[in-house]
Amino acid sequence: MRKQKGLGIVGIFLVLVLLVGGAIVVMKCVPVYLEYFAIKRTFSVLSTEAKGASTREVKEKFRARAQIDDIKSITADDLEISKEGGETVVSAAYQVVIPLFSHISLLFDFKVSTQE
Repeated sequence: MRKQKGLGIVGIFLVLVLLVGGAIVVMKCVPVYLEYFAIKRTFSVLSTEAKGASTREVKEKFRARAQIDDIKSITADDLEISKEGGETVVSAAYQVVIPLFSHISLLFDFKVSTQE
């Protein structure tokens, strides 16, 4: 009698389930990080444009850029704007909850600032 080598049909299905599950998690995480990088890019543009601007002007510039970049996780009202050393600092902290299935969700906690 020869010994079996390799994966059986049950092993193949188990590997496929794990690969599909991992792919689903990755596909749900990618848009969250794409939006995070869009927010960081917007903040870096704001850091150069906001020199000497008022709080209202900074919020208006953010609203315009957020509409172009389709940023929905934070609004202009969520921005914390302060002056440090004569420089305008814009920061925001926000969370994104992504439901996976049933009662299981992923929580992403982000902090973005122009000082970074």
